[in-house]
Order: sequence, then structure tokens, then C-alpha cells
Amino acid sequence: MLKTKLRGIFILLVMLCITFAFAIGCGNIEMPGGTSGPDDPPTPPIGGNNKLAAVAESSIKIEETAFSFVVSWDPVPNATAYKLRITKGDSDIAFSPTFTETSVDLCAIAGFTMPDIGSITIGFTAKAKGYTDSEPTTITYELEGTLLLSPEITSFNNGIIEWKNDANASAYIVKVNGTATETQSNTYNVGSLSGKAEIEITAKINGKTGATTSVIYDAAVQKLRMSPIKSYTVDGDILRWDEVGGATGYKVVDLDFNAYTVTAPYYIMSIRNIIYGVYPVMSATSAVHSAEVEPVDIEYLDGKGTQDDPYLIKTPFDLRTIDYYELKTSENGNSAKNYYKIVNDINYNTVSALEVESNIYTLRKPFCGVLDGDGKTLSNMSVNYNNGFWALFEYIAKGGTVKNIKFDNAELHNSVRDTTHPINPATAMVAYNNNGSIADITLTNSKFYITGGSAAGIVIHNSGTVSNCTVTNCELKENATSSMGSAAYEMAGVVLENYGTASGNTVTGLKISGVGSNIGSSAAVVAINRKGGNATGNSFDQVSISNWKTGKEAGGIVGYCDASGTVTTGGGSLGRLTVNNAEVTIVNGTGGKGKLYGKKG
Repeated sequence: MLKTKLRGIFILLVMLCITFAFAIGCGNIEMPGGTSGPDDPPTPPIGGNNKLAAVAESSIKIEETAFSFVVSWDPVPNATAYKLRITKGDSDIAFSPTFTETSVDLCAIAGFTMPDIGSITIGFTAKAKGYTDSEPTTITYELEGTLLLSPEITSFNNGIIEWKNDANASAYIVKVNGTATETQSNTYNVGSLSGKAEIEITAKINGKTGATTSVIYDAAVQKLRMSPIKSYTVDGDILRWDEVGGATGYKVVDLDFNAYTVTAPYYIMSIRNIIYGVYPVMSATSAVHSAEVEPVDIEYLDGKGTQDDPYLIKTPFDLRTIDYYELKTSENGNSAKNYYKIVNDINYNTVSALEVESNIYTLRKPFCGVLDGDGKTLSNMSVNYNNGFWALFEYIAKGGTVKNIKFDNAELHNSVRDTTHPINPATAMVAYNNNGSIADITLTNSKFYITGGSAAGIVIHNSGTVSNCTVTNCELKENATSSMGSAAYEMAGVVLENYGTASGNTVTGLKISGVGSNIGSSAAVVAINRKGGNATGNSFDQVSISNWKTGKEAGGIVGYCDASGTVTTGGGSLGRLTVNNAEVTIVNGTGGKGKLYGKKG
């Protein structure tokens, strides 16, 4: 009997061991306290201490400026968030929101105001789901207070600069073009200065110097101006700059010369707001004028913009900054070309909406440079627009070049603003107007959905050259209904309206369609070839045009060709073309249809 009981216990233990080993080895069985996936929150240990460690006091760093109070610390193992409590004396100043980062600018917390003087206590608590919060780590910090204050200039009359006398100041240091003088007075006479001079005024308190007020005196006009920004840094889409002593704020000017005033020395660039320049301002505008709006040097891109050392485009934001360099070049009267090179594939699925619901927007400054895509792919562009034409470039100027870029899986939606006042929302991938050169562009697997307008795969109006471009498996669809009237809209795989040269382009697997019979002059390559336009050496195959309006023109290479325009095969190939589900076999236009052109007039 005893042996039977022992045998049963032994078998039970063996079965338990097998079950436990099986559970550990199987990926689909989750054991308590087992490993988590790479994106899961940390799992607390079983039956052990699940209290988070405290933030290491030795790792806490504080950087205080006139406009920011940045606190940073080392991460705590397993912590996923942190909570801060700030007190002064016995009173709470603020409880921070929960942060996932380990660096926080306290001045950026909504409703939080840093005291001018005295000491504050900051408590740090680490947090994580499934864990007990850490014990708070507290530090006490003595605010710099008056040492942060810049002497405030109150007047500038008869050549005398006067600033507010600080009761805490034992003296002032006045530095003129680098030469310093100590004075007990709160005034300075600029009468002996000539030309332009940089003047810095600093209070001396308890043997230490505080922040500096920096201005420029121009003897020619006898005015004081704030000193300009001397250094910029770019962190993603955040522009930061060195603070200017005495500035009460900064005028931020964008590429359209819209001005915004900020108090902190940084700006987050939102839609269209690539910054042209930042200019310090002072409250005493009657005494000291804002820095002048003039071209500045902001290094948005790596590289020097030369042919041997082009500007490097690595991110969607980098592409936006092309407008800055082109505007800066034209404002400076510089005739040299800027060279740009795309060095990474760019997936726009990672980009939040920039323009309404679009993740990319038009570059609107005339492009005179050279953009080399280096064969890189810009994928998943999404445009939802109702404000006129849309294309990556608004205008490629004579001498400008865009080449060797692949566009994949773009989806572009464009609509008239309203049905009463349509504004012809022409849409293309690369350019609205081209007076330069577009070459070796590839457009694949993309859809253009237009409501009340026209579309082309590469360019709308071409007066330059469009060559060796490839359009494959794309769709151009006009969604206009009867409420839009009886207008018929033009569509083309490459160029909508050609005054220049379209050569060596290939279109395969293109679908052009509409609603009812609202598709006008359309073709695989060029919808309308105007006077002087030349279309030669182009090819197409597997192209269909549906909802075509009788009386308009449909063609393989060209829809409608002006009498003085030129359309030739030039080594190109004429493949399969169907119009309203009927295959077109004629080469030159008959009844408005033809594989080379639909009509020539």
C-alpha cells in the first residue's frame, strides 16, 4: 500500500515537471512573470520585489537660462514614465504631467511659472505598469535669479544709452567691439564711436556677472538695434538659436514673410513654416529697434550645395527646406545653382499631416537648382487638397533640373473649392510649370482622383523638356458629376499641355476614367501638344480611356496636336489603346482617336 502511494506521488511529480518544461518551451503559452515581446511594457517579477528603483540623484542635471529650465536624469530600469513635483518652501508650485522622456523643460509645462529667486525642490518619481512607484528622489536648487537678468535699456537720447539701474548691481561692464570697461554709471555715451559697433552691457553682482544685453550701434543712422542671432541648430523640425541678451522675444519670419513673435529661443516648424530668419526684439522699441530682417544662414541641410558637395536630403522635412535655399539664393541675387541630392528612400507613411490632411505639400519658390534623386524612392505620398493646383514643384525655372527620382504608391486627391466657382485643380506629381528639365522620373502604382479638374502623371504645363520618364500601373480618375456642368477634363500619363519637348517617355498600364462622358483631350503621354510642342520617341502599352466625350480627342502618344506641333514615333512603340472599351487600331487621328495622335488641327 505504501509503495502504491509513493509510486502515485512520483508519477504526479514527473507530470508536473513535464508540464512546467513544456510551458516554458512553448511560445504560445504565457507563464506568469515570463518574457514579454519587444513592444510590451516590462513584466514585474513573480513573488519578488516589484518596486522601481529611485532616480539616481547623481544623474540629475539642471540647465537654467532666461527662457528655459531643463531638467534631465538617467533612465531607471523598467520605468516607462516619470512624474515631477516642484515645491518652493511649503507650497506646491506644480505637479508635472507624466513624462516618458528623461529630459524636461519645466518652463514648457502649461501653467507653470518659474520663480525669479530663491530655492525650489524637485521630486522625481519613476513609474511603470505593474510596478510600485519608486521612492521620490528630491533635490534642492538655488535659482540664479538676478544673475539671469539683462540690463534693460530704457532710453537712447542725444547719444546716451541709459539702462535701468539694478539695486543689486555693484557695477556694470560695458564692452564695445570686444574692449571692456567697468563703470558705476547706468549710462554710456556713444558719441566717440564711428561705423557700426557691437555694445554689450553686463551687470556685476557679488563679484559675478549676470546676463548680457547686446545691441548694435550704427553711427551712420545714429540708431540702436538688437544684435542678430549668431548661431542656429536644427533638430528635426525644431529650429533653435542662441539667446540674445536683452531680447524680450524673437520675431520669427517664414518663407512667405509672415512674422510670429515667440519668447523662447526655439520654434517648431509646422505646415509651410520653414523659417527664413529670426530677429530679436526688445520692449523698449522707442530706444532699441528690432534686428533687421535680412538673409541669414541656417544650416537645414548637410553639404554646401555645390555640384561636388550637394545639399543632402535624408528626410521629408529636408525636402521641404529646398524652398529656403532657393529663396535665399534669389534674395541674395546669387546666380549660382544649388545642387541637391536625395540620399535615402523616404516613406511618407511616417509623416503626420502637413497640409490639411496631406503628408506633403508643394514647393512654391521658383526652383533654379538641380535635384538629383539618385534613384531613391519617395513612397506613400498622400494628398487631400482643395486649394487649386497641386504638384511637388510649383515652378521649375529655366536651367532648373529635377531627375532620377522614383515615386511609388502615391494617392492624390484634388477638388474644386466649390461648384459655383471652380478653380481648375490641375494635379501632377512633379511640377505644375516646367521651364527647365525633368528627366528619368519613375511613377508607379499611383492614383490621382480629381473632382472638377485635370491631371497628368509628371507635369501640367511643359515649356522645357520632359524625357525618359516612366509611368507604370497608374490611374487618373475624374470624379466630377453633373453638378459641375458639361465640361470635359484633360488627362495624360506624362504631360498635360506641352509647349516644349516630351521625348523618350514610356507609359504602361495606365487607366484614365471619369463620370458619364466628361473626359476631354487625353492620351497616354501628352494630352495637348501646343504650337511649337514636340513629342517624339515616346512609347505606350495597355492604356485605357473610359468615359471619353465624343468630339474631343483621345490618343496613344498625343490627344490633340496643334497644326504647328510635332508628333513622331522616333523609335518609340505604339501599343494597345482602348477608348470607351473599344480598341484603337488606327495610327493617326480618325474620329478624334489614334494611336499616334487623336487629332491634329
